[in-house]
Amino acid sequence: MEDYNSVKTDFNEISELDEPKWNHNNCYFKQLMKHMPDNIETCLDIGCGKGELSYMLSKKSQNVIAVDLADKMIEKAKVLHPNKNIKYVYGNILDMKFKNDSLDVIITTATAHHLPYEWLLCFSKEKLKKGGKLIVLDLAKAKSLTDYIIWGSAFIPNIVMNLIKNGRLQKDDEHSKEVWERHGKHDTYMTMDEIRSLAEKHIPTAKVKRKLFWRYSLIWQK
Repeated sequence: MEDYNSVKTDFNEISELDEPKWNHNNCYFKQLMKHMPDNIETCLDIGCGKGELSYMLSKKSQNVIAVDLADKMIEKAKVLHPNKNIKYVYGNILDMKFKNDSLDVIITTATAHHLPYEWLLCFSKEKLKKGGKLIVLDLAKAKSLTDYIIWGSAFIPNIVMNLIKNGRLQKDDEHSKEVWERHGKHDTYMTMDEIRSLAEKHIPTAKVKRKLFWRYSLIWQK
């Protein structure tokens, strides 16, 4: 069972860290946006952080509901990435109520591993409109030979992109690295096989793909 008080504490501390221009999440944002239909009515962003993706979503959605468990993340998002059609909400998504068939898109980045995964899939089946999309970008645990080959090969591209985009070998300074490593000690991730198995059980038409920088994407249309 996830300790959400610890997660909140961690991300309130993380909210105060210097944000690198390029990281292993935002490097995929443009790819995720390609799955967004134009001019939809309502998009739910679960785990919005400082709102970088929420702002991008607001260009294609009439309304963005951007939720985060950490109150300081929400405070930062309101300052850094405001838009009149974004509603930033502080709270636990598990405690929030939405009408069935009310959302056009549910999107979550680097947050799904903090949620009960079957809950997320079932929630999406209930709350998305017909034709609506679930878009997930998250971390996974290496297990197969393919995992180790692909994610192992990311080492050099990671250095190159950090040098080009952030002007340094690593994306985080020493303090940021220490904070993230402390948080990571109580993070747990599923393997690609486990993710695909749950998707097959609940949303069998979902497309699950391994990404280079220790991530995977899951795209499903209702």
